Amino acid sequence: MNKITIAGLFLLALFGCKQVTVQITGEIEKQWKSDSVEVTFPDARRGERLMVAPIQKDGTFLISGNITSGKLVFVNFPKDYIRIPVYIEQKHYTLVESGDKYYVLSDELSLQNRYVEFQKGLDELNQDYEKACKGYDTITDIRRKAAHSAMLDQKFMKKNDLVLEGIRKFSGTEIAQNLIHEILFYCEVDFKFFTQAVEALGDSIPSSGMKTRIFDTYNKLKAKQLKGLAPAFELPDVKGRKIRLADFRGSYVLLDFWASWCAPCRKKNKELNRQYPELRDMGLEVISISLDNKKTPWLQALKEDGVTWVQLIDESGFEQSKVREAYKVEQVPTVYLISPDGNILSKNPEVEEIHVIIKQKRS
Repeated sequence: MNKITIAGLFLLALFGCKQVTVQITGEIEKQWKSDSVEVTFPDARRGERLMVAPIQKDGTFLISGNITSGKLVFVNFPKDYIRIPVYIEQKHYTLVESGDKYYVLSDELSLQNRYVEFQKGLDELNQDYEKACKGYDTITDIRRKAAHSAMLDQKFMKKNDLVLEGIRKFSGTEIAQNLIHEILFYCEVDFKFFTQAVEALGDSIPSSGMKTRIFDTYNKLKAKQLKGLAPAFELPDVKGRKIRLADFRGSYVLLDFWASWCAPCRKKNKELNRQYPELRDMGLEVISISLDNKKTPWLQALKEDGVTWVQLIDESGFEQSKVREAYKVEQVPTVYLISPDGNILSKNPEVEEIHVIIKQKRS
């Protein structure tokens, strides 16, 4: 096991100030390419560094400066693309290699050590997911691809659940913020998960650049979410009959956007097949809108998947569909729950959530 010692010398400033002086020393392996070591904030732009020091020819380095206690920073070896998070406390640290990952551990019990244990668990799930993703794009059979997509979804949900658990566990610290900040690109395409993550942060949220970026992004996405009255539409069904959303006024509607070429959508068809009798018994109508630009693959998919609920098609296709644009659908599958009076209630709800919403509305 390779080790790089990082010694932290912390001196509390006068008058209760939480800033501490940090000294970091170590020795890198010969095969590493970096000629400098940096300390940065998580949201630092290119070239923004708290501290930087050269790495000597023998691989040793010394870097020191002042950092506020309770901040989360990264120790970077830029040319080796190694970036290690460190939660600043009054501890002595050692960088250790575990598998192909590097972690900073304290010599004593600390929040940083708890964070490292969490990181290891999350890294294991990430590696498992990445391994499972290999070969997905080469699968040509849509049914095999849909089955593979279902397996990937389970692994991805397991990762999401662990991230939410970590945010709750480290709420009130910049560690929790960083767990969101590191996957902000994903949060931007899954507003439901983003909302769960923000709620998991809790009320005690320290100010930081991460916090600002997280909430700026969240509020912008929140403003873009479809709400109010569901946009009207009129589209043909499998027999060419024009069907309007208004025809279902008075019933709860689950509106499903999909396409025959979308493996996750085909997986969703299988799920809805199992769930449809239960949903129908709840007084809920299911309407699927295909964004295929040709009828033949759409009809073939319906035959293969054996769906029995209302099926419509917008032959203008995904890119040109005005209905898709009106419903702010950026990817398929996307599902909306609509109330009997025609208002949007929820986006991408699970069956359990549908039960709760309808029960609350009827009580």
